[in-house]
Amino acid sequence: MRQSENGFFHYVWRFNALAIAGAAVVCILVGLYAAATIFKQETRPRRVTNVVNVSEQDKVSEEFTLGAADILVGTGYVRVPLYRGQSYSASYYSKSSEQNVVNYLFLNTSTDESRWLFESAGQLLISSQVLLAKLNSSREEQKAVAMIYTVVERDSNGDSRLTGKDAISLATSAVDGDKYRKLIEGIERLYSVEQIADDKVLVLYQKNQQTVSEFYSVPSMVRLMQASIPKVSLK
Repeated sequence: MRQSENGFFHYVWRFNALAIAGAAVVCILVGLYAAATIFKQETRPRRVTNVVNVSEQDKVSEEFTLGAADILVGTGYVRVPLYRGQSYSASYYSKSSEQNVVNYLFLNTSTDESRWLFESAGQLLISSQVLLAKLNSSREEQKAVAMIYTVVERDSNGDSRLTGKDAISLATSAVDGDKYRKLIEGIERLYSVEQIADDKVLVLYQKNQQTVSEFYSVPSMVRLMQASIPKVSLK
């Protein structure tokens, strides 16, 4: 009986040892798989938008292409974006940045005359808006009267990139790209740019850690009012 019990416990011990060894092997395999997955995720090529690499150390491959023409309703002009695509290495993975609008070409469809909004491609246009003479009219009755742009002109935070984290400028131009001028510079965070009436645009932004509201007339884009938004208690 004692020999039988010893044999039984011997088999139990061997079973437990094999089970522990099998579990250890499974854990090791799972760990290796997780590590390989993380490494693959971290080292895979990445694509981003609204990021222009301006580093002098990185080897950047660039391509400039024109996008689709945008008809400016009620005018004889179309607007064509200039895209700056980039590919470069960042630490141990490669990165590509596409669809970065860095300029606009304005074409007169009657005379075939054209003009660039900027003289160079050294800036990043994060967004743009077409201002209309009448907001609630049908498309056939609409007419573009001015343009608004959100622009990053320089690497203000020193990360060798032009992104929305840099200081932003709000600018305007006529519908033919002429008379470009900046309305606000050094914006830390732009909350809203909205045409709220036929003759008025509302801008909400943060600058110098203060939230500000401004109203501009349409189409002249002359500032009508400016006010600081009072701080609210978070308690």
